[in-house]
Amino acid sequence: MHQLPSGLDQLTLQGDFEAFSPQELFDYWITPSLLTQWWPEEAEVNPCKGGTYKFSWPSMNWVLQGKFKEITPGEKISFTWKWNHDPEDEKHLLVTVQFAGAETAGTLLTINHGPYGASEEDQESRQGHLEGWIHFCMKLAGLREGIQDSTLVDGEA
Repeated sequence: MHQLPSGLDQLTLQGDFEAFSPQELFDYWITPSLLTQWWPEEAEVNPCKGGTYKFSWPSMNWVLQGKFKEITPGEKISFTWKWNHDPEDEKHLLVTVQFAGAETAGTLLTINHGPYGASEEDQESRQGHLEGWIHFCMKLAGLREGIQDSTLVDGEA
């Protein structure tokens, strides 16, 4: 994953996930048993327009939750973003994740997160989201490689 040029009010990242088809990668974003392999410790998901999600990290007492604004299977997910430790009056951010077939193989994943304000606090939050997305997307990419490896071992047994 790498950051694409964008204004200070948005964060845009993109990366190739060669081991996933767009639909397979999409499933890792909406299926609780797959989500918890790479991102939250616990996940509750109602994956439809207007549906809600709740991602929890009980070990840190963190909860991320919001609503799905758009879901197009294998292509796009858009959802609101708010932490339980954010101030009550803080606005929800919007995350849009797009899944496109890559030129050679796999999926080109694009994440857009925002809007952010110009304040130092908002820009620190933007930087934290950048680091978080890179970390967790690397974890996601590594999972698929592990699945492929275990399939080969199981097939040989």
